[in-house]
Amino acid sequence: MAESHSSTPSPDSLQDALNELQREADDNGENYDYGYLTALSTKSGAQLRAWGKAEEEEGPSTPGSRMAWDDMHAMFPSIQPNEREAMQGVLLSASAPAKPRLNRWKAHQLRQTKEMRAKKESNAVSDMGLFSLLPGELRNFIYRLAFVPSPEEQPVLISGSDLVCGLGACVHKRAPIAAPGIASTCSQIRNELIPIYTAENEFRFDAVMVRNRCVHSWVLSMNTYARLITKVTLEVLQLTRNGPGLGTDSQLGTITIECPAGRSDGRFEIAFSTHIPKEKIDDSKLVELVKGLNEDADCEHGRASKLAFIMGSDELAELVFRCKK
Repeated sequence: MAESHSSTPSPDSLQDALNELQREADDNGENYDYGYLTALSTKSGAQLRAWGKAEEEEGPSTPGSRMAWDDMHAMFPSIQPNEREAMQGVLLSASAPAKPRLNRWKAHQLRQTKEMRAKKESNAVSDMGLFSLLPGELRNFIYRLAFVPSPEEQPVLISGSDLVCGLGACVHKRAPIAAPGIASTCSQIRNELIPIYTAENEFRFDAVMVRNRCVHSWVLSMNTYARLITKVTLEVLQLTRNGPGLGTDSQLGTITIECPAGRSDGRFEIAFSTHIPKEKIDDSKLVELVKGLNEDADCEHGRASKLAFIMGSDELAELVFRCKK
C-alpha cells in the first residue's frame, strides 16, 4: 500500500498567489467604487478613511532592507576579508526572506477582491444544473411552451397595482418582476429566454400600468432586448361626465403602437381606439412625437431607447391625464 503524502504548497507558490491577488486588488482599487462605504458617517466608514489616508502617507509596506555587503569593510575594518565572506554566508543561510506585510487598507482591498471573485463564480453558467445538458433547441422549445401563449391568447397582459407603484417607487424597473422569474436564476437562461419572450409576444398593459408610468420602467428593465418587441397596446381610462348630478361613465380606450421589429419599413406606427376623443389626441402632441422619432436615422440598438422614450414621454402622460378629465 503506497503511503499518502500531503502536498503542501511551496513558499514561492504562495507568494505568487498573493502577488496575483494583490494586482487584482490594485486594479479593482482604481475602478471599484468604495464611496458607498467611506461616505457612511459610521465608525466603520471612518476607520476605512483612516486606513486609506495611512496608505497614501506611508506608502506600501515592504520587507525590511538588508545591509549592503559592499559597505561591510567600511563599517567593520577590523574584520578580515575571508572572515567577512564566512560571516556573510552564515547570515544569509540563517536569515529567511521577510514575509511581505499588508497594511489594513490593502487587506481590506484583498477581502473585497475575494468577495467579488466569489460572486462572479456563483453566477457562472453551471448554475443551470442539469438543464444545461439539454440541447439548445430543446431549451428554446421549453421556453416557448412556458412563456409564449398561442395566437388566440395574445397579447400578454401585464397588470399593475395602485397599492404598490401608485404609492411609492415603481417595482417594474427590476428585472425579477418585469421578466419571467426564471430569467433571474442564471445569466445564460436570461440571455436565451428574454429574446424569445420579447420577440414572439405582443404585450398589453392595463390602465394602472399606464397611469403610473410603469410601462416606461418595464421597457427599461428589458434593456436592449426591448428592440425586439413588435407590438404594444396601452389601456387608457376615458371618463365622460353625463351632466350635473348625473354621474360619470368610464370607457376603456386603447393606444396601439407597432414597433419597427414588427414592420417592414422599420418605423413606429401609432393608432387610437374610437373611445379616445380626437381633440385630446391633438392637444397631447403624441402623434407629432412619434413622427419626429421616425424621421431620425434608425439603428438596431436605437429602437429600444426610442420605445422607452415614447413610454416615458410627457406627451403620453398628458393624453392619459386629459382622458381622466
